[in-house]
Amino acid sequence: MYAYRQRAIPKWKIELVNQLRGLFEKYPTVSIAEITGVSAPVLHEIRAKLRERGDLIKVIKNRLAERALKEVKGKPGIEKLSEYLKGSNAVILSTMNPFELKLFLDRNKVSREAKAGDIAQSDIIIPSGNTNFPPGPILSVFGKLKIPVKIQEGSVWVVKDTLVAKKGDVISAELADLLRKLGIKPIEVGLRLKAAYCDGLVLSAEQLELDIEEYKRRISEGYKEALSLSISAALPIAEAMPLLLAKAHNEGLSLAINSALPVPEAVPLVVSVAEGKAKALLDALRNKGFKG
Repeated sequence: MYAYRQRAIPKWKIELVNQLRGLFEKYPTVSIAEITGVSAPVLHEIRAKLRERGDLIKVIKNRLAERALKEVKGKPGIEKLSEYLKGSNAVILSTMNPFELKLFLDRNKVSREAKAGDIAQSDIIIPSGNTNFPPGPILSVFGKLKIPVKIQEGSVWVVKDTLVAKKGDVISAELADLLRKLGIKPIEVGLRLKAAYCDGLVLSAEQLELDIEEYKRRISEGYKEALSLSISAALPIAEAMPLLLAKAHNEGLSLAINSALPVPEAVPLVVSVAEGKAKALLDALRNKGFKG
């Protein structure tokens, strides 16, 4: 029977687990983000934008992060984030709530150059103007891509704004190379949140999706309905007061006119209404033969 010696855990691993545990305990929101296909320069830009807000992003080793999550104190349920530690990941440690963080990442994607085989995320347009390319083989590329050009002042000019790829089109090698030479970066890259922990809850990517326009529409409709109710019920809230006063003024004025009350504001209108009725009566009498 042989006895096996358990290998000592390297010191750097212990230190890294302790560091992660401390960060997990410090920040209110802990998120797991997918970084597969995200280049180092793009990750660097996103890290800089998060740092401006006092947030951190750290590329992690899944097993060490899982160990750190198990050792966190004071945050019940945070260990459930381990279920999302598959593939290449980073943790984002933030003071923002998960929904705010998701919106922040969506609005701060980084543009990169297109590569052959990329899918156009939106319509790609080459603007009119001087390309600063000298006439030469480049003309055949413009011709192949059906981009109208002219030679002017010793360089190639694009005659008009030209759509070279629609949203959903596959970008060809020729187009990718031309866009690179023109300095156009049509592909937006960002981090995809897989899950986030905050206030005892783990929210999945699906739960973090928000339809902002739909929420705006609902809030607007709710505001209009509440305002209408407050006016109908004569509730003296700040938003309704100007409309309530205007309504009361119009109703009072209408009552004064219909009752021929000689109040200063109503007198001109009462006289006008009386004149109108008198004229209508006179016209009716004349139609019946009355002369006067």
